[in-house]
Amino acid sequence: MIGQAATRPPVPFAAEGKLVVESPISRLEESRGEIAKAWLMRVVERSSLEELERLSMPRIAQELPDLVAEIARAAGSGEGSAGGAPLEWAQRLSELSGHEAPRAQQLVRDLAVLQSAMIAELHRALDRIDPVSALSMVERLAELFSSMQADAVEDVLTVRSGELEWLGTTDSLTGLHNSRFMQQHLQHLLDVQKRYGHPFALLLIDIEGLKRINDAYGNAAGDRTLSAVATALSETTRSVDTPIRMGGDEFCVLLPHQTASRARAMADRLVASIERVESPTPQPLRVSVGVVSCPQHATDGEDLLALADGAMYRAKAAGESVAVPESPASSDGDLVE
Repeated sequence: MIGQAATRPPVPFAAEGKLVVESPISRLEESRGEIAKAWLMRVVERSSLEELERLSMPRIAQELPDLVAEIARAAGSGEGSAGGAPLEWAQRLSELSGHEAPRAQQLVRDLAVLQSAMIAELHRALDRIDPVSALSMVERLAELFSSMQADAVEDVLTVRSGELEWLGTTDSLTGLHNSRFMQQHLQHLLDVQKRYGHPFALLLIDIEGLKRINDAYGNAAGDRTLSAVATALSETTRSVDTPIRMGGDEFCVLLPHQTASRARAMADRLVASIERVESPTPQPLRVSVGVVSCPQHATDGEDLLALADGAMYRAKAAGESVAVPESPASSDGDLVE
């Protein structure tokens, strides 16, 4: 009735008539199923149909109560704020939330909902728990969830930073590395060669016929052909080699521990592989490759690229597939591949 005091559950007494006082930890552990249900109801209320499809109710029912108990025990004992436990708990909750990729805002919200559900359970049991103990538990829960949220956000930002770095060095069409990555990796190979004497080779590759495909069949056909060329490069090169799309119809391959003679053999294999790429035109793709190596031809990145570019255009002008510039070095020693 309105105006009448709310009725509280009866206060439990032991057989001798003394009040039974529960500990906050035991209360949260015993109520972990109800806390998990309260969390799930809040998540369902704010989720779209697509997000609901990703929720695994059996998994939530099995794993979330245990997670609640773990957090309660850690908060009650004053442990869990150090090490990797908070981040591990946050990641487990994110997986139960059904996120395809953890987002900081969603993760913080899910953690806040769980914290709210646990504190609400303590509030409902205030007539069974010493108020001082309950308040202390609430403070430790707030500290622990704050640590979980901070660790979770930091982890998400680290992942996103790595993804942005990957996007910045990857060609969106072919999935190969781009010219920015080529400059970084080329410098790395130059540093290794200078320090340890390990040679490497660089192939600069021009694909003729792509403009004709774009003009006659549209850009989509040209994009499919570029992707097929990228696949041919990836399948023909070694796992330690790095195929790169420089832009337009130009590609590059960096070959560690290779001399010009060995790289020339690789270039021939690449030409044959690319010429087998299915083209929408009756004519097969034509390939021109310039081959250089370090230190045989040069020990500077710009010089290597300029020499490779010159060799590539000499091959094209001569109607050949592969060209290697004359070497100032006296020998091109063999290496074991």
